[in-house]
Amino acid sequence: MNDYSKYLIISDLDGTLINSQHVISKQNLAAINYFTEQGGRFAIATGRTIQNTRPFIKNLELNGPCILYNGAAVYDFHNERILGAEYLEKELLVDYINYCLDTFDQMVIEIFTPEGMYTVSPESNVDEYVLREEQPFISSELNEMLKNNWFKLILNDKRDKLLEARRALEKFGLSVSFDNVFSFEFYLEILKKGISKGSALHSMRKLEHFRDKTIIAVGDYDNDIEMIKLADVGIAVENASEDVKMAADMITVSNDCHAIYEIIHKIIPGL
Repeated sequence: MNDYSKYLIISDLDGTLINSQHVISKQNLAAINYFTEQGGRFAIATGRTIQNTRPFIKNLELNGPCILYNGAAVYDFHNERILGAEYLEKELLVDYINYCLDTFDQMVIEIFTPEGMYTVSPESNVDEYVLREEQPFISSELNEMLKNNWFKLILNDKRDKLLEARRALEKFGLSVSFDNVFSFEFYLEILKKGISKGSALHSMRKLEHFRDKTIIAVGDYDNDIEMIKLADVGIAVENASEDVKMAADMITVSNDCHAIYEIIHKIIPGL
């Protein structure tokens, strides 16, 4: 029996805690439950909405504040409340979004709000990842979406199209107010300037219950890099990108080999 009371694990969801079958393995679930029973705090850090996260956490003990929307919100699933939120200056993005709609005929443009995920691209344009997972979303008009608060914007398309869209951010003078990051090969995310999983982790350190914790962060893609660098122990899964591996303090097994189990039962006891 181990005492995990001084540890907080923050795990990325897709590609890290979730395996290639898009589920959390029984081994990972059992390890997390054991970890929390022995005093550990466990949280997730994801780009997903509150609603699109729920299917994966039904059997998961989340007793730490979770990072959602790639850092734009910190959420307490235990008490069902937002602990902190950073919204986009959405009016500044209208011309840019219209440019993307006019220029990229296959692009899916997704807006993430406290109410859920909305698409403002033609309904014939589909996000295969969202459809495969049956993630809830609503088709809407851009002007209608200006009534909502926006956590982030996602562009979904082929890599070369997204690189072109990224360059256009400079043309529209948006790099002053917004940051962008690839969260998958086919997702370019646009966030408020200075907002990331790392910035959310930095804010969490100021919370009284977590000031004295050893924070372990684990991830697999570019949007995890800052979080991994800022953690006390940054861990990349074996399937992570090379940039993530270079940023990490250590590399563990892949998301298909129960990486969180490995961290809880083999890495932490040796720290």
